[in-house]
Amino acid sequence: MRTVLTAAATAALLAAAIASPGAAFAAETADAGTPSSNAAGTASSAIKTNERNGSFDLQAHRGGRGEWTEESLAAFGNSLKLGVSTLELDTHLTEDGKIIVWHDDTIQANKCIDTAPATAGDPEFPYVGRRVAELSLAQVKTLNCGFTQLPGFPEQDVIEGNRIAELKDVYQLAEQYNAKKVRFNVETKVEDGKAGGDGMVALTKAVVAEVQASGAADRTTIQSFDWSSLNLTKKLAPELTLVALSSGDKWMQVGQPGAAPELGGIDIDTYGGSLAKAAAAKGYNVISPTFSSVTPQMIADAHQLGLAVIPWTVNKPADMERLMDQGVDGIITDYPTRLRTLMDERGLKLPKAYAPQA
Repeated sequence: MRTVLTAAATAALLAAAIASPGAAFAAETADAGTPSSNAAGTASSAIKTNERNGSFDLQAHRGGRGEWTEESLAAFGNSLKLGVSTLELDTHLTEDGKIIVWHDDTIQANKCIDTAPATAGDPEFPYVGRRVAELSLAQVKTLNCGFTQLPGFPEQDVIEGNRIAELKDVYQLAEQYNAKKVRFNVETKVEDGKAGGDGMVALTKAVVAEVQASGAADRTTIQSFDWSSLNLTKKLAPELTLVALSSGDKWMQVGQPGAAPELGGIDIDTYGGSLAKAAAAKGYNVISPTFSSVTPQMIADAHQLGLAVIPWTVNKPADMERLMDQGVDGIITDYPTRLRTLMDERGLKLPKAYAPQA
């Protein structure tokens, strides 16, 4: 099967995204160890494939929710044991300003059950069904979010009694595994209809501060469907790598008058409806489109503009292979074992597997 990018060139693309987010990536034809010119005409240092944690970015979506309870510390730990390039995760801010690792902005009954109130007689109990933004960390920590298998994921191992983790816990877990090469793709999640609002500002500021305190900022990317969060991150911490998420043309309102509220004030039609062109103009480093929207032209445009392409959420091996043949730089998947197996079959360098340190 045809591989658009060489392993070395792909490694250089991803390395440049992390090491120098303000610069464009190495040219697709670059050889490992050979400096190349980027789209802006400035030099970027290529990195040998064996100096990276694999040449293709294997991202475990929510820690690998197809295999383990989503966003549990056990899922992240199992992904480290398996060997992935990147731990992909979501963040929300509690009422008392703590960053939790969870996807939903409300506590869903199919994922969590109440146990007991955080304090005797708590009038807000029960907590299931409430907004995360209206709950304290102590209240969130009472929830049992490992009591049943998630519908639609029959292979998922239930992590019994799982408690929702904080962002700092994931960084600490990686330290416990001495996972010095694993990367973190941290999404700032903002409630529907609240793009660009006060909640986004508070969450983004908190996440940026936590990332900077983690000691792993050089291995962390910030992704968001609210591009206002990316714009704010760029102001607060221009050294961080930014990932523009997209749910496709309808979500971006291609061909519709005005600007989509999630795009941080821009009209996608100003850029011909192109995700890559819009992201490059805003100074982002990676595009992460829903996989069904990816086309060879999108990939070609992104690479010409110095952007990596890492689609979400790709779970079927046939879709993984198709996208890899088209030249994507990585894949976000609920099934990291499937993608790792496919990478092995295709002769790609595999990410390092880790074990917890004594």
